[in-house]
Amino acid sequence: MKKIALLAIGMFMLIPMTSFGRGKAIGLRFGGGSLVGAEVSYQTPFGGERLEADLGWGGNSNWNYWNLAGIYQWVMPIEDGFRWYLGLGPSLGSWNYVGDYDDDNDGGMSLSLALNAGIEYNFSEIPLQLSIDTRPELGIIRKGDNGWFGLALAVRYKF
Repeated sequence: MKKIALLAIGMFMLIPMTSFGRGKAIGLRFGGGSLVGAEVSYQTPFGGERLEADLGWGGNSNWNYWNLAGIYQWVMPIEDGFRWYLGLGPSLGSWNYVGDYDDDNDGGMSLSLALNAGIEYNFSEIPLQLSIDTRPELGIIRKGDNGWFGLALAVRYKF
């Protein structure tokens, strides 16, 4: 299973390299439901809209996780730098409880359909984008989590 996850991560990281041109952004996405860690977030134009690729990790002394999501987003302008967006795509992840946790559900892999909705502001004077969004995940292959629904704040450098 680890080989499949590493292969998926490697293939997923190649997607941004196939798109050239302006409209790209890279930064960090913080929060998001029960996930209290951070994600490295990359956006690139893709098929007339954009693709967002997020690689996240987190945990504490009792548990840890990683998550990789690829979201196709439809972006609609509001006014003067404000835009809202909707998206969907696959999400692959793994979690592990450590320590004295004794249960059949102490770790595993997940595959989900991630839905995404948010609002962003793109500064015109500096190459900065701020966004707030939510990304509920509908489990296809999953056990032991609660859907990861909450809000997240992202800060990205535009290039």
